[in-house]
Amino acid sequence: MTYEESGIVDAIEKLAGGAVGALTQDQLDGVDQFHAGGAEAVDRLLPGLRLGRGMTVLDVGSGLGGPARQIARTTGCDVVGVDITAAYVDAARALTKSAGLAAQVRFLHAPLAGLAPDAAFDAAVTLHVQMNVEDKRRFFADIAERLCPGARLAVLEVCRGEGAEEPPLPLPWSLDGTDSFLSTADDLCRTIRSAGFGVVEWADESAWATRWFADLGRRLSSAGPAPLALPALLADGPTRMLNYAIAVTAGTLTVHRGTFTAAGVMGGT
Repeated sequence: MTYEESGIVDAIEKLAGGAVGALTQDQLDGVDQFHAGGAEAVDRLLPGLRLGRGMTVLDVGSGLGGPARQIARTTGCDVVGVDITAAYVDAARALTKSAGLAAQVRFLHAPLAGLAPDAAFDAAVTLHVQMNVEDKRRFFADIAERLCPGARLAVLEVCRGEGAEEPPLPLPWSLDGTDSFLSTADDLCRTIRSAGFGVVEWADESAWATRWFADLGRRLSSAGPAPLALPALLADGPTRMLNYAIAVTAGTLTVHRGTFTAAGVMGGT
């Protein structure tokens, strides 16, 4: 299994030399968002969701909870995160309590299919999740079934470049390739549509992701104390992130951002 990290909050505090409650938001942003682009990526997704106070957002594959907390802080929405990795959910809950957001953001250790299909969320997000999902149509259909008709889904996802070879391993979402199921961007967009969504926007963010990786590399190699950064929390993290950055730069992988609307009924194949 790729996601085997444990004792995450303790690891963050050891790296930071202090309690998580004393960390700045910039410090937390460096470690609690398990996707390319960090907090900036979430900022790029938010406008398309059209969120407001009183709405409830579903975060699918919520990881350490950074995006969920960012959405709650920025919009005033309530957020429910679901993730199948127990250690990530435990860390997300602890970090959320420390941030004073436990009344607004909660996390469930459960598969998405474990949520009632009539939950009627007002919006959903998923960032860097479907690469580990083989049956992508079912995955996105499960999201559609939990959204109000007309609700929006925002995604930031990794795709295989058209005609590209498999990227080098290990990667952030896969150590040995056995749990990596990459689609091309066109195939992924078609799959999301077939699962009951209409397309609002589907944009290639690979150039932006390449710049973000370059900036991360400069920050990690600069003189002075090393900044808090996700690679330090992951098993073989620096190699995994470097392989990802190289693959995006070379076009072997692409990063796509999308906004979709839930039709309220399943689409066709």
